[in-house]
Amino acid sequence: MNKFKYDLAVIGLGYVGLPLAIEAANSNLKVVGYDVNDSVINNLKQSISHVEDISDDVLADSLKKDLKFTDKSDVLGESEYIVISVPTPLTDYQPDLSYVETASRSIAENLKNDQVIILESTTYPGTTLEIVQPILEKISNLKAGEDFLLGYSPERIDPGNGEWTFKNTPKIVSGINKTSLEKISKFYKSIIDEVVEVSGTREAEMVKLIENTYRQVNIAMVNELAILSNMLDIDIWEVVEAAKTKPFGFQSFRPGPGVGGHCIPIDPKYLSFKTRQIGQPVRFVELAQEINNSMPNYVVARISELMNKNEILLKNSKILILGVAYKKDIGDTRESPALDIIESLLEKSVDLSFYDPHVDELLVNKNTISKKKDLENLSAYDLILIHTPHSEFHEINFETVTSLIFDSTGSFEISNAERI
Repeated sequence: MNKFKYDLAVIGLGYVGLPLAIEAANSNLKVVGYDVNDSVINNLKQSISHVEDISDDVLADSLKKDLKFTDKSDVLGESEYIVISVPTPLTDYQPDLSYVETASRSIAENLKNDQVIILESTTYPGTTLEIVQPILEKISNLKAGEDFLLGYSPERIDPGNGEWTFKNTPKIVSGINKTSLEKISKFYKSIIDEVVEVSGTREAEMVKLIENTYRQVNIAMVNELAILSNMLDIDIWEVVEAAKTKPFGFQSFRPGPGVGGHCIPIDPKYLSFKTRQIGQPVRFVELAQEINNSMPNYVVARISELMNKNEILLKNSKILILGVAYKKDIGDTRESPALDIIESLLEKSVDLSFYDPHVDELLVNKNTISKKKDLENLSAYDLILIHTPHSEFHEINFETVTSLIFDSTGSFEISNAERI
């Protein structure tokens, strides 16, 4: 018989922690979700979800099972497994592990023998052993690997992806010793279809960074080729589509206005931080970051060039941005290239509006950007910038729009538009 009240406690109920808590509850585990934000807890108790991929109905159904939410940290001592899924942002371009450290201290103050602690937050290699383990041991006076078990398992949530979900995406797991690995692997096998074991926590921490650094580098390459192709009067989109026909040795990446979200712009910087600690900067990765970070300015330059060619002044012109989220069919604007594009256009005194079916309001540098209520009368603008290829936009007949159109996504076949 389990001596703990709960099978699982999840610390941090954002886009990672909440799906985990719900999936575990749906797998008939006794689950408690813990968050220091009492308003989040109160809403969750009332079946009001703040995570876009989790509907209120899904949350309500899960609450009918053995799932509870609380802002009281004493529950951390009542759960066999504890998963840390708190934010790990960058502050002044440096990894900010303060949330991880706070969560670790809260666990340590309640830690008991035989508990299993798992870090899921994205971070640099060494965090589990160098940050989390010392905090847990110092405060609790317990020994990791003996009195309690410890490991790392990187989150692989892809917001808005209906094909690859929390349950069917293979799960990387690790432990600080064999016993930790076995227990952690057993836990995830009870809620996820496929579990992949790696030899240690550093390796697991590195997996997540490699996955998103790979994407960052390849997106940067195709972005630079898009810039070069435009200068050479070559259609980069035709080139990419033709290259995709090779059945081996090539994976397609698409140029665009930059990279956004919680992973691709952030994770490679964790890698850069760690490698610079050992005196070995990852120059290739940092160059890729530089290229992708420059793309919003490139978009603005292309817009200016297009308007000049049509004898329209950029200053005081009316521009509508279609989509401001960082990816299609979600409402997340974190690190979205649209924010940098908007900031640059505002500096040039452009009359800006946006339309995004998933974003209700937008604030850029304390400026509230006007939201267009619908997709009527698009020809009233001097230029339309397509930033995010939401599914809804494919229903627009752009051929009837008389405004200039710049498609920074390359996702639309529009005869009267320029593409990046």
